[in-house]
Amino acid sequence: MLLHSATQESSALPESVKQVLDSQTFAKAPALRALLTYLWQNRDTAISEYAVATEALARSPAFDARTDATVRVQVSRLRQRLEKFYEKEGAASAYRVTIPLGTHQVTMDRALEAVTREPPVEVAAQQPRRAHFFAVCSAVLLLCCVLEGILLLRTRNVEGRAALEPLPWFWENYFSSGSPTRLVLPTPVFFSFKKLGGSDRATVMLRDTGVNAFANGENSEQYRVLTKSLGQPVLAENYTVTSDTFAAVHLVRYLDQFSRQTTLTSSVDAPLEALDRENAIAVGTWGTLTPLKSYLDRLSFRLGPHEEYVEFRNPAPGEPKRIDLVQESPERRIRPGIIGLVPGNGGRTHLLILASLNTSALVSVLTSSNGLGQLEQMWKSKGSPKYFDVVVNAEESGRNLVRAWPVALHPYKNKP
Repeated sequence: MLLHSATQESSALPESVKQVLDSQTFAKAPALRALLTYLWQNRDTAISEYAVATEALARSPAFDARTDATVRVQVSRLRQRLEKFYEKEGAASAYRVTIPLGTHQVTMDRALEAVTREPPVEVAAQQPRRAHFFAVCSAVLLLCCVLEGILLLRTRNVEGRAALEPLPWFWENYFSSGSPTRLVLPTPVFFSFKKLGGSDRATVMLRDTGVNAFANGENSEQYRVLTKSLGQPVLAENYTVTSDTFAAVHLVRYLDQFSRQTTLTSSVDAPLEALDRENAIAVGTWGTLTPLKSYLDRLSFRLGPHEEYVEFRNPAPGEPKRIDLVQESPERRIRPGIIGLVPGNGGRTHLLILASLNTSALVSVLTSSNGLGQLEQMWKSKGSPKYFDVVVNAEESGRNLVRAWPVALHPYKNKP
């Protein structure tokens, strides 16, 4: 992603932001003014803490968000300074610049809405940390109350929200069916073992990423070992994947800007293949998206086991047969993923598939002006097909997303 410099001329800023920057409240806070300018100019980009630190706060390239809380502290101070501004100087402002809790994404709301609505749920503060993980578990997961927290987030009243910008071309295409839309979080298969002769509470939770159906437990060596000592397990479906959860939250907030409400549910409550009446957005990995196999098999690209590569089923002249995960260093890697926009059952609805170990990277492409611009150029070069699938590369540094960009697009050739 190409991020705009925080030093761009203030003439590019809307009056509501200029009013804040030129206020007495911010007069003696140059760092917070620079931070607000940067966040506003990159409001449509899924910027990482690393980008904010190095590009807006002048931190060194060695910045590590895991050990340095500078970004979170400064964003918190900025949020508090904005609240102070609107209590006095900006009390009569028609629009208010806000930073929802748990994010560093800047939004602009009507003054009445900014005063009366409930603050968004800070999902990170509600993550239970009581799950017992087996050694082979490779994904960090949240308990079901995370999903409940997101559902609370979605209960915000968006009636009367004014869309500040027209709906981008990709989303105009996606919502063209006029059907209601459901964003579905997958619930990976977990085996819940109870201690023999003891409490009914589970003492061991097993997630083998190579087993994605409860009936296939015997295919896992760890499953076989545990059943000998703990007996037969039961299915646990109250977990979601952390990265997918936060990718979904970001996408929901983005669509809210355009008054496009999206119902957020788990795959337990809404089977991913129930696409005859609703649009659906499905986020997940090679393993958790297996219920969508009939749709995945129709795509031009295939995500390999454990997200180690993307295979081209029918490569065009000059295209590779596959794109592999590139490990540039212990902390730096380039990871491929897939975005697929395909027809639902009977072609009356639309299904958007986001398949990657880093679904936030795919969301960043679909919610940033730079990512959508690159995707649009590629899309037009292929004849502007209604349905298509795309390979996206994501460069990561540790847990931080550095950039994400589309590398190949094929029209969807299967008829609904």
